[in-house]
Amino acid sequence: MNIRQKLRTALPDLPKKLAVAAKYALENPDRIALDSMRKTAADVGVTSTTMLRLARQIGFDSYDEFKASFQAELVQGGFGARAGALRQDPPGSDLPLSDRIFSAAADNIERARQTLSQTDLRDVAKLMRDAPEVYLVGSGSLFWLAAMMKNTGNMILPNLRLVGAEYSVAAEAMGLAAPNDVVICFGMNPLAQRTRDAMLFARERGVHTVAITDKPSSRLVDGAMYAFISDSTSPHYYPSAAPMMVIVEALLATVVAEGDGSELARIKAFEAMRRKSGKYAEV
Repeated sequence: MNIRQKLRTALPDLPKKLAVAAKYALENPDRIALDSMRKTAADVGVTSTTMLRLARQIGFDSYDEFKASFQAELVQGGFGARAGALRQDPPGSDLPLSDRIFSAAADNIERARQTLSQTDLRDVAKLMRDAPEVYLVGSGSLFWLAAMMKNTGNMILPNLRLVGAEYSVAAEAMGLAAPNDVVICFGMNPLAQRTRDAMLFARERGVHTVAITDKPSSRLVDGAMYAFISDSTSPHYYPSAAPMMVIVEALLATVVAEGDGSELARIKAFEAMRRKSGKYAEV
């Protein structure tokens, strides 16, 4: 039985404060693995003594041993281990792998829908419409998502700026960012330092900051005025970005739905230009 299974088993019988700490550990295993006991206790809203009591309640002699078990899972849960797991059917499952991947993506999207703040969505859409510049920052495997938001978003907004991969330090492309601008950062665990640095730079400049990420415990959330969270759990060897893409679609759709009509005019002009170019075939 691994550490999270032990916590789930013990949870129903734990005293209130220990239960709060256990739930935090289940939801944020990476933070338990990486943060000190004092910082974790502060994040949970309990004392360090409570975190030590939880560790002992689960069967560890010290908090360091409790933390080490999460660190071991973090290392073991890398991409290689997940890829190896694809070669074995999970116990009790008769579903094809493709069905399990589709099902996980659908579950992630539904959880994102349930937790999505419509107020935040509308607020960010308005900020994007009003901002002189909207910088989009994605690194590594999420650069494509930032690029997709830029390419499709430019149909309705002229102010989207993709912070290109040629900038190893994203802040170099954001040097003129001002308080009325918006910076949207995309990140999944493990978070690219380039994206984290861009968020910190934007926050220091007083820019409106938005995180689209996969965990409430993500370091992007620390510096974000608005955070949209989507679970990335998947049988696939790499975390699923499908729900993050849906959040992007919802955000851009809200820009149009609550705009002043200029967005619709831009779309019509874009379509007319595309047809005139003769570079696209419609079926």
